[in-house]
Amino acid sequence: MKYQLMPDLTPIEYEALKADIEERGVLVPVEVDECGAILDGHHRVKAWAELRSEGVNLPDYPRMVRKGLTEEQKRNHARSLNVLRRHLSREQRDEVMRAMRRDGATYQEIANATGVSVGTAYSAASDVELFKTEKLIGADGKARPANYERRAETPAPMPSLFVPGGAVTIEPKAATEAARQIQQERTAEQRQKRIDRINTISQGNSELGDELEGQYPIIYADPPWRYEHVKTENRAIENHYPTMDLDEICALPVSDIATPDSVLFLWTTSPKLAESMQVIEAWGYTYRTCIVWDKERIGMGYYARQQHELLLIAARGSVPVPEPENRPPSVIRIRRDDEHSSKPTEFYTMIERMYPELRKLELFARSRRNGWSAWGNQA
Repeated sequence: MKYQLMPDLTPIEYEALKADIEERGVLVPVEVDECGAILDGHHRVKAWAELRSEGVNLPDYPRMVRKGLTEEQKRNHARSLNVLRRHLSREQRDEVMRAMRRDGATYQEIANATGVSVGTAYSAASDVELFKTEKLIGADGKARPANYERRAETPAPMPSLFVPGGAVTIEPKAATEAARQIQQERTAEQRQKRIDRINTISQGNSELGDELEGQYPIIYADPPWRYEHVKTENRAIENHYPTMDLDEICALPVSDIATPDSVLFLWTTSPKLAESMQVIEAWGYTYRTCIVWDKERIGMGYYARQQHELLLIAARGSVPVPEPENRPPSVIRIRRDDEHSSKPTEFYTMIERMYPELRKLELFARSRRNGWSAWGNQA
């Protein structure tokens, strides 16, 4: 591999890359020269070939041909792409800069390629000797290397973008845009395939009651947590609705009514955070992240007066993440109404926007929402 000039990926990094390619294919075009030698994408091609040999049905990977590059330009181009993308140690980065200097790159070129200042490039590579030749005295009395010559500016090469089924020569800016478009289309295609598979599985019987039909990829739950420390009558949650202890909540057959690939949205409070993690595990999910609901009204609390609740997000299997434009912020500010424990309808809308295609079930529902299934003694 002539232009594999960077340190190998770690085993963990390589397995993560391989898993992503198995799921979505090769999205970033592999860059090659006119002879087919790989300039960038050695690990992608290696992982792609291994998966094909293991029987995984993958399409061919997209290629971008870089034309008109000198050997020095090919090597520096390969380095610059990887330096900006890889998480290199300082020692590894400095070695890349020294190698570029040995290939004749100026400090400005090294800085541009690696995203550092000219001063940093000089500090890393100033010890590299470019010339080991005799020196001549010029007419001005100054000594210069005998082979001294000014580096000529080389025009940017014209790339060709190759995709399975054909090739077209385009301008560099258009090549980047075309590569981005390919990635977006493939991501959308793979996402839709996974959504369709989840919807196909979303059928059968439920153990929570005859009113529920099939399985659900989206589970939304606001459990009636029991707070054992609440003693005073005016603060007893049971005055508002029946509560359940941790074992009772964990024992619910949520794992059976959710599709193998599904997302759980679970409401909790700060005092119940540890128990919520046990519920997530008992229901067969893995915690991913959370959204903070800032209620803009200060409540009660023993160590700190609470002004927020947490909507935990957990997942199991392989559910596509929401499209970027449909991802909510991590903090949502909506003033709390006066009904005990009620949640704003904006959170229903948020989930519908995140996963418009998937069936949704609300556990412990207080009312029915159009397009959702509901289970609970208040629905």
